[in-house]
Amino acid sequence: MRMFTNPVLKAIRERRTVTRFGPTEVGQDKIDSILEGARWAPSFVNSQPWNVIVVKDKETRRRLRELSVTITGVGIEEAPVTFVVTVDPKKDPHHYVEDGAAATQNMALAAHSLGLASFWVGVFDVTGHRASSEERVKELLNIPAEHRVISMLPVGVASTTFTKERKPSSDFAYRDAFGKK
Repeated sequence: MRMFTNPVLKAIRERRTVTRFGPTEVGQDKIDSILEGARWAPSFVNSQPWNVIVVKDKETRRRLRELSVTITGVGIEEAPVTFVVTVDPKKDPHHYVEDGAAATQNMALAAHSLGLASFWVGVFDVTGHRASSEERVKELLNIPAEHRVISMLPVGVASTTFTKERKPSSDFAYRDAFGKK
């Protein structure tokens, strides 16, 4: 497999989901840099429909863990900071989920580039329907009712790491039409 030398592609390849964090605090300079990742995310017609809540309070992180729908939610409480990404559908009613996802991915890559780890936490139930946990997260963080919670992104210094293999692009990429190799 060819090695990526481009720093962006290298970061994309090396970033991993990490759900266990050490006690090291994340400095404000790194938090600001991660927020810059969200700031520069693409959005439909530059609507920038996201807001990000930076949660450092341990009790609030504990409550977010209880409201998460992931089996690895313990990382929310362990991580010294959790970013909660919300979007305002009024800014773009058709693309807000994708825009919020782009902001979240940029933040995860920014964290990785700073030597930090993260993992993406959703607030939807396993069947994909809107879960009451989203409403409780909104209550907890005073998020306006019309906003949607796209993700929670715990960030910190990894206490464990692992590698995962990826299928080759030839398994999912087609030419000119689906299924055409």
